[in-house]
Amino acid sequence: MKIKYFALILILATSLLGKNIVIKNTELLLSEGKTPFYFPVYTIDGQSILLTQNAYTGLWILDRSSEDLRQITKSQGAGFEPRSLLDGSIIYRQDEYEQGRKFTSLYKADTTGNHLIADRARFVSPANMVDHRMYYLIDETPTILNASSGTLENNLKNYTTILNDKLSLKHYKAGVQSILAPHGQGNYIWSELSPTGDMLVFTKTGQGTYVCDLDGKISADLGVAHAARWSPDGQYLAYMKDLDDGSQYTESEIWIVSYDGSQSWKITDTPHIIEMYPQWSPDGQRLIYHSLRGEIFETSFEIVE
Repeated sequence: MKIKYFALILILATSLLGKNIVIKNTELLLSEGKTPFYFPVYTIDGQSILLTQNAYTGLWILDRSSEDLRQITKSQGAGFEPRSLLDGSIIYRQDEYEQGRKFTSLYKADTTGNHLIADRARFVSPANMVDHRMYYLIDETPTILNASSGTLENNLKNYTTILNDKLSLKHYKAGVQSILAPHGQGNYIWSELSPTGDMLVFTKTGQGTYVCDLDGKISADLGVAHAARWSPDGQYLAYMKDLDDGSQYTESEIWIVSYDGSQSWKITDTPHIIEMYPQWSPDGQRLIYHSLRGEIFETSFEIVE
């Protein structure tokens, strides 16, 4: 596999409590000359990268050390928020359509093959994952999947979590469900719980992106911060700041912001490249993202005093 590299050494002088971000390098992992790939995400050990194609079709894994690129599945929907486990297995979705109706199943890919672990449902929400447990909605039912054993539970009575249910936020605490609307009625997207489990980032369409606690009290207004994702230590969020002309993207750059919104850093500054959908490495020292053309980039950096 031919890999191109370019270095971008930059100290971002704006500080937060004496902290700066030093960008060490930006690496082009897969160029537009290859089959275009999108929505990259690190495996849990940071040694490989999961990739998909347009409309989340299919799932591939790129080994960082060997540069081997292997297809896991051709399934539709498989590239939408796949999850990796410590044993090397991957949880992914499979979407099927019958007479215009979508049905979603969950599969686990390991060294022995691809195995069905949750059969077809009309709606499967994005999942929160804690250790080996995945928390999500199957239709209207809150569900816990032990991804290691494949065992399903049908309630969340011993857990507190928030799940995105068809553009609304549902709060589950001690088995009680309530609707969370931190910024009033409307559509809520790109929600993610913090690694510490006590904060939520979300975007309300037409309004902006916010951080709140699990009772819905807003603590930070991040403005235009699309597809925001928490750093592993819960101190920062990476996001894209994109613009469009009503029909297509015209520009997009990658940023990092502190969890309280007090300071942000521009990570990319490339008007000729539209960078999108950043994801953190497990060590919190790299971001991976794709371009509109289907290139895969990785930026490494250091947060310094």
